[in-house]
Amino acid sequence: MRIVHVTTEFAPLAKAGGLGEVILGLAREFLRIGEEIEVIIPKYDFLDTRQLEHLNMEIPDFKCWEKGSLQPNAVWSAKWEKIPLKLIDSRHPSGYFHRGKIYGCQDDIARFLYFCRAVAEYLKIRGGHIDILHLHDWHVAAVALFARDLFKLPIGAILLTIHNADYQGRCAHWDLDAVGLDGRKYLSPKLLQDDQFPEALNLLKGGILFSDRITTVSPTYAQELLTGKETRSLQPTLQKVKKSFSGILNGIDLDVWDSGFSSLDMDDILDLKKKEQEKLIKEHNLSSQKGPWVGAITRLAAQKGPELLEAALHKTIELGGTFILLASPASEDLRLHFEALEKRYARSDQVLLLLHYDEELAHRLYRALHFLVLPSRYEPCGLAQMIAMRHATLPIARATGGHKDTIRHGETGFLFPDYTRSSMEGALTEAFSLFRKHPKEISRMIGQGLAIDWSWKIPAQNYLQLYKSMPSGSILKN
Repeated sequence: MRIVHVTTEFAPLAKAGGLGEVILGLAREFLRIGEEIEVIIPKYDFLDTRQLEHLNMEIPDFKCWEKGSLQPNAVWSAKWEKIPLKLIDSRHPSGYFHRGKIYGCQDDIARFLYFCRAVAEYLKIRGGHIDILHLHDWHVAAVALFARDLFKLPIGAILLTIHNADYQGRCAHWDLDAVGLDGRKYLSPKLLQDDQFPEALNLLKGGILFSDRITTVSPTYAQELLTGKETRSLQPTLQKVKKSFSGILNGIDLDVWDSGFSSLDMDDILDLKKKEQEKLIKEHNLSSQKGPWVGAITRLAAQKGPELLEAALHKTIELGGTFILLASPASEDLRLHFEALEKRYARSDQVLLLLHYDEELAHRLYRALHFLVLPSRYEPCGLAQMIAMRHATLPIARATGGHKDTIRHGETGFLFPDYTRSSMEGALTEAFSLFRKHPKEISRMIGQGLAIDWSWKIPAQNYLQLYKSMPSGSILKN
């Protein structure tokens, strides 16, 4: 089966969040079981091509229509750990993918619509039948429009995976006009007209309607999107296609995130955890008191519950524990707020706030922490709770989305129901009490988390089963 993934991220070459790790883990597993797989991404200017193998110019020049002009592009082929990559090298005069970052430009709509057209142009030039075209999030959803409506590409079926429905790619009809699609044609409730803002088009909605199947990244998040709890205004569209919509839980890449703890007995695990703590104590002048270590390894964004993270910090100090935050702020307001907290606790040996992301340090913290706090407002899947369990660290998480599918309260972690300070503090207090009064119970929970297979084996099989059941022809035609 020839499977082509189109995405904006591929870890570690181009990573802004969990999407890049998902693509890498899924591609590795498909390759391991013998499927024909390739991944198409933009050739960003920050890509370290020295990490790639067999980097070759596949197509030195092809043109892509935009705003009445033909813009130059090229395609490079390469491999990352035997995974075939296709890098779309846009030579657009606006430098669409030469900005030093993936997202966050004022013209993101134009950038990613152009990329979608360039992908479709490349697939047309290359030719050959594609069994499954797998698209990821709104940024590449318009590939389905080009493939189905403009170029009529020889594709068996198209699957769109929604990794986070909070981001949908709302735009104007003239944004589609700019890349050769009739924008006004799509400004219809039956097509791309946004369900909440009727003057706008919604690219994620277009991807939903022009694909054969839609998935999201956990069963609970799928239900939340359908029932309206986490619709982000997509509920009417998803309700119409609910028979073609499902949730497949993500895995984690154990080549990256396996601590090796699962093969050790509990005494050795706890000893290694203590040794990692001792190193961090020396490096950062932390307290050597026996209270549990609580932490968060996250993006500081509204979705991730920054106000509850701050409340967890205060509650941890009150309960006599150590709190460590490793987080990259997503906004200037959050950066300034947590920098003020950092200054406030600069002399405390119970608090360490690190406002950046460091991959090596993240691995060390997962090994050192007793509890990982995950107070998300919503969580499509989440990888951190699975990574934590692989490192003998128990998650304390809001009961939403993928958290509910991966954590069993009192068995592999702690869940709290409400997005409130009191609800979170209740779970944190319960965890502290169990840690101090019933350490054997904590060890039992750690063991149960370590025993779970969080690899991509099961998710990949679920995707393959879905691929094989998919009909040809978009949802609009069914």
